[in-house]
Amino acid sequence: MPDFFKKLSFKKKILSSYILFIGISCLLIGIYFLKSMESAVEESYSYMHQFGEQVSMSTDVIVSNMDRIRFLHFIDDNIKHIIRRSMADKAQAELIDENDYIERALNHMTNMNQYVLRATIVNEYGEIYSNVQTKNETYIEKMGEIDKIQDWTDKNKVYYTGVYEEEIYLIPYELVTSISKIYDINQENYIGTLYIDLNFSNIRQMLDRLIEPSTTQTNLLIFDENQNVIYDSDSQEKQFWTQLSETEETQIRDFLRSEEIRGKELSIRGSRCLVTAIRNQTTNWKIFTWTPLPNIYASGWKNMVGIFSAMMVLLIAAVFLGIYLANQISRPVMILAEAMGQVDQGKVNLLEQAERHWQDEMGLLFRSYNEMGKRINDSIEKIYIYQINQKQTELKMLQFQINPHFLYNTLNTISSIAALSDIDDIVKIADNLSNMFQYNIKGDDIVPVKKEIQHVKNYLEIQSIRFPGKYQFDYTISPEVEHQKMLKFLLQPLAENSLQHAFRKMKKINTICLIAEKDGEDIIFRLCDNGVGMKPEQVEALNHELAQTNTGTLVNHVDKGIGLRNVNARIKNLYGKEYGIQVKSKEGCYTEVQIRIHLLEEDKEVERY
Repeated sequence: MPDFFKKLSFKKKILSSYILFIGISCLLIGIYFLKSMESAVEESYSYMHQFGEQVSMSTDVIVSNMDRIRFLHFIDDNIKHIIRRSMADKAQAELIDENDYIERALNHMTNMNQYVLRATIVNEYGEIYSNVQTKNETYIEKMGEIDKIQDWTDKNKVYYTGVYEEEIYLIPYELVTSISKIYDINQENYIGTLYIDLNFSNIRQMLDRLIEPSTTQTNLLIFDENQNVIYDSDSQEKQFWTQLSETEETQIRDFLRSEEIRGKELSIRGSRCLVTAIRNQTTNWKIFTWTPLPNIYASGWKNMVGIFSAMMVLLIAAVFLGIYLANQISRPVMILAEAMGQVDQGKVNLLEQAERHWQDEMGLLFRSYNEMGKRINDSIEKIYIYQINQKQTELKMLQFQINPHFLYNTLNTISSIAALSDIDDIVKIADNLSNMFQYNIKGDDIVPVKKEIQHVKNYLEIQSIRFPGKYQFDYTISPEVEHQKMLKFLLQPLAENSLQHAFRKMKKINTICLIAEKDGEDIIFRLCDNGVGMKPEQVEALNHELAQTNTGTLVNHVDKGIGLRNVNARIKNLYGKEYGIQVKSKEGCYTEVQIRIHLLEEDKEVERY
């Protein structure tokens, strides 16, 4: 950190001090804000838990009023006597009187609880007594199916169904039914089953009234024993629950099964939420409350607005003051640094003292700089004169050098004289060398594959004339690549390398094969020889070096001549790092140099490589 601070400009150092002060202030405010948010979260947890307890207590109040109905056979011995006897043993008149008696008793009990719509007793003989005169066989069958799958080992158990729709006096209601068993006084002999239907619409209204005063945007869900939603505070159509994803539903159900009361964070509708769950001991309903964290943070943020507003005013004032002071102190330093930076560009601009009003140490520094600048300008002027004279001398020397076009024309003359004298080898060498000079001095860097291969053939034919009978050259060129474009001077340097290094020990037949073929959107050239080859570790090291060549490598810095590494660098510079040269070899047998290049677009512009 100290070294980094030393590299900063004077102005940046001053501003850094202000920024450090501001940063520490913001850090302290941030810590206070985070603590406030944590406190808000804890308060929300506490409120949600208390709210869930309140809902549970309200539910207990509703169902506790039904105990009178459950213990009706203990309160009125006539009712117990009636349901213990089978209707088959009773006279018609007696049967009517008993039904009226039980109906009046049940009506009296249900009227005492605004949430109860119907009470039905089914005795041990399957005979039905109800305060609502209806013969709804479907209702009895439905309740019977639910009754069968319950575990009634606990004789005091009361089971509550989920919410379902049922018609009573042809009016549709949303009902929740409690199912309990009726026993005699000693809890040994089974007497019958009691079904009490609760009007869930009234229960929903009660729950809605509990939700309305809430200012913390706490939401409520109530699940029955089978984890089906029976109440949703979001809307009567259960809009919230139906909009949840399958993953979110699974998270909530797993949380409900965990029996965790304190709560945790869950992702609900794409937002992090605080959730708590409480199980009502009477109904086994799960009371699930949730509050979005953004709402809690928004509430906490309102408390911080005043503090943040005051701090922002102070911070803005501090920033402007820091910038002003930094400019006043650093401006003369920047002017001097800018003037001194121009020295690297070959000029020293003198500072006009009249334009500067600094009479302090900076003024003294400006005068010293001007005196130094005058001396530097005098030295630069002398150096420029020397360099101009040197360039003029070099130009005159270049005028005496041989022009490549003169060599090209001279070779054509030699070829013509040799042809007249009927000396074929001289004609071939002169023609091939002339073609090579013409290929070299031509300015195009992108040429057809056919011309590049012809350039290699010219070179190898000259070598075959120089060393008659020593070399054999084979060419396998695919017709579909001949008219494709490629970078110039890729193949001849590799052929030259083969002749120089592959045949240090001559064989009876010294062969060089050139193969060119298309591979998808690429062109592959293979230059093979049957020379001395290389050791495996040499091949591995060479391929590693070729693969590591950077696409920004300067080709003049790769090696002294246009060799293997130079060609590889030129290929990667043009075609990309995935292209280039790869070498295969076996010591004493062969060496194969493979070049892979990409097909060039017709309008591709290429710099000189």
